[in-house]
Amino acid sequence: MKSCIAALAPLIVLGFTANTAHAKDPALLSLTMEHFRDTATVKDDPVAAVTTISTENGYVEHRGLMRMVWNDEYLTSVIDKKTGQRSFQVYAWVIYRGSWRFYETANYQTTTGPKSVPATQVAKETENCAAGDCVFTERLAFPVDEVVLRELAAANAPGKPAIWAYKFTAKSGADYTGGLSSAEIAGLLAKVDEFSNSLPAAKANAASASLKRDLGIGGMPVAATAELPNRGGILVFGVNGGSIAQKSGIIVGDILYEFDGHPVKALAELEAAVAACAVNSAVAIKLYRGTDAMAVTARF
Repeated sequence: MKSCIAALAPLIVLGFTANTAHAKDPALLSLTMEHFRDTATVKDDPVAAVTTISTENGYVEHRGLMRMVWNDEYLTSVIDKKTGQRSFQVYAWVIYRGSWRFYETANYQTTTGPKSVPATQVAKETENCAAGDCVFTERLAFPVDEVVLRELAAANAPGKPAIWAYKFTAKSGADYTGGLSSAEIAGLLAKVDEFSNSLPAAKANAASASLKRDLGIGGMPVAATAELPNRGGILVFGVNGGSIAQKSGIIVGDILYEFDGHPVKALAELEAAVAACAVNSAVAIKLYRGTDAMAVTARF
């Protein structure tokens, strides 16, 4: 999560501590994927048979002498425990003075161009109106495609996370620009994969999928970009413990682009290549880790 990076002035205190002698908050971009994975919350709803995973506890910024929390934003995923289906949302709350803005649309960039989706108003609050200076809070959410998050996580270089920015446009008044760390995105996905792989539906799918059975990964195709025209292939979003992939050093976020000397752009290509491997063979796999190209050896 990340404090807002928009110019929202003047804002007021949401909460504060009486003792100002606290250590400074860690810088957002100093926090790793492992931090957000390990601080993610997992809440089960047995009635609805869904589980919600959130990075809300991963980071919040306190500012000024009074250690105020001015705003917040984070990621969530809702997982259907029966089917394994999952959805992803960005949550944020925005504070401002003046009059209601009613944020309507969320806009963000993808590798295929800009995208706009409706923003959902989860809740809204007003304060201090009796004093003649109303303060408004809008609590908002918008959906984001898993493939977009996977691509952002794949670009999360260890020790060098970057900010993925988005913007809420309002019915009236100023827009709001926020952002999430690529490490936070990668951490949520790692926690989601960890949970999803334990579900009966995932185990059943793994047993019938040759890609997961033989190499031991879960993946999806991703396209190259104008900036990195060769960085397309199979994005790894899950690595089974004890698998050939894990033993060869493949990790979540890698993009496999060549297998045994042949380019792979689709899951079917990789599945066929894996199935054709001879017993006791050693196969070179080329991949991108962040923006770095590297090679590993898979032994079957």
